[in-house]
Amino acid sequence: MTLFASNRFASASAAGTDWRDAARRVLEQLEKARLPASNIGFLYITGELVDEAASILDLFRSVTKVEHWLGAAGAGVLGTGISHIGQPAISAMIGYIAADDFCVSPAASLDSDAHEIALDRWLEAHYPMLVLVHGAPDFDVDAQGTLAAIERRTSGFLAGGISSSRKPVLFADGVDGSGFSGAVFSQNVAVATALTQGCAPLGPVHTVTRCEDHVLMELDGQRASDVFLEDLRALGGAGMQECDAESLIGRFRGDVHIAFPVSGSDQRDYLVRNALGVDPERGWIAVAQPVANGDKLLFVHRDGETMRADLSRMLTDLRARLTRERGSFAPAGALYISCVARMQQGFSDSPGSEMELVREIIGDAPLAGFYAAGEISNSRLYGYTAVLILFL
Repeated sequence: MTLFASNRFASASAAGTDWRDAARRVLEQLEKARLPASNIGFLYITGELVDEAASILDLFRSVTKVEHWLGAAGAGVLGTGISHIGQPAISAMIGYIAADDFCVSPAASLDSDAHEIALDRWLEAHYPMLVLVHGAPDFDVDAQGTLAAIERRTSGFLAGGISSSRKPVLFADGVDGSGFSGAVFSQNVAVATALTQGCAPLGPVHTVTRCEDHVLMELDGQRASDVFLEDLRALGGAGMQECDAESLIGRFRGDVHIAFPVSGSDQRDYLVRNALGVDPERGWIAVAQPVANGDKLLFVHRDGETMRADLSRMLTDLRARLTRERGSFAPAGALYISCVARMQQGFSDSPGSEMELVREIIGDAPLAGFYAAGEISNSRLYGYTAVLILFL
């Protein structure tokens, strides 16, 4: 339970016996911050506290005198160098951004035709740079389509995540449990964002040559499962060459996924989706995404080592780029949104854990965040990834 502060932002995170205890611990730290002014806050709570979300928001607004709050509930919350999982916990960051340079938008208005007049007027007068988006999971809603609609409307870079608590909670000046909410920041707010995939390719990119809906039948003119097994054998090394299909699939179940390269990306970017099942007899593979002939895909492997390596690469590259462009690296504040799958794989509490590695490379910048049920970057919905947003 430590305060982290820059000249513009301050953050603290803590677990407690209940919502009052956790809130008290965080607020006691934030009250020590000597910021010139604060007018915006970022608030993340664990699933154990969702029933008290409104009370928590009211308390933070009352004590800090910060009117505008953004955030969500997750299976865990993140702070500078630390994560809190499976217990009542809160992570918060307060700071100052010129009032004219951001506009908070509550749920259902970011992409709606019946949007707020205030946001409409703001968009007419400003050029949006970053759109911080938090969403609630709804399997009846086309989340990717909604994100595309928000992008068309705001013309900004979308980044954020989906609430992963048992009961979805979104903060956007109030409390809601559905839709998408967040805030739009103008070009006057200097930010940088980056995405880490956490996966490593097993083999080359393949072309879908026969498929139906969610089922891959042929890749590169061969049975899809044969191509899959060949890539798996490459991962397993020489000792795996004689293993049958069932043994191979069983050994790597849950660690191997199907990735679809993002067209036009120069960042080796791809969308990772689950392999739902393999039929060795027919040679088919079911995937959690509709596919079409001509689509490109590759099989990828994810474990603690690949997640750590890709996160380190992303952070190091981002730090080097900003140092070149700005002459130094001194982020004023940060938001970090990581996939619940990374938490479930033990990356949150292993030696050299995720948040320890982030702190090691970006330093003691004030930071708040949460574990999400889907991560948003560049208007796309990802899985198994982590998104970093730096306020510069």
